[in-house]
Amino acid sequence: MDPATDPTERSRQVTPEANVFRGDNLPPVAGKLDPAPSAEPRIKVSRTTIWLHRLSLVIFVIFCIELGMLLSVLPWTRVWTDNSLLAARPAWRAFLQDNFVRGVITGLGLIDIWIGVWETVHYRDPGKKKNL
Repeated sequence: MDPATDPTERSRQVTPEANVFRGDNLPPVAGKLDPAPSAEPRIKVSRTTIWLHRLSLVIFVIFCIELGMLLSVLPWTRVWTDNSLLAARPAWRAFLQDNFVRGVITGLGLIDIWIGVWETVHYRDPGKKKNL
């Protein structure tokens, strides 16, 4: 049988009208093509809430930066190598004195410092509208 006259073969042929990859016959997705302007109401936040939020940010940033500096410097000092807590466990002491482990601890400290700086730079008061 000729493929042009066979009804099963004719249904398998791809025509421009039946192309599912073009997207012409797809229904529009709500909110994607025509975003409706949203009037977001400003949230009323008390001054106490704002200052408590700022204070918690300052405490968190100081904690992150101090812990990061401690983790960055401590593995390379005598406190790390001459630790009396590890004197009874020579396997742990050898593991913690490996330069790779010291580098990993220092890297965690640098990440911790970065988190503190990032939180400081990206701080927004609660209730304020974000500028995009």
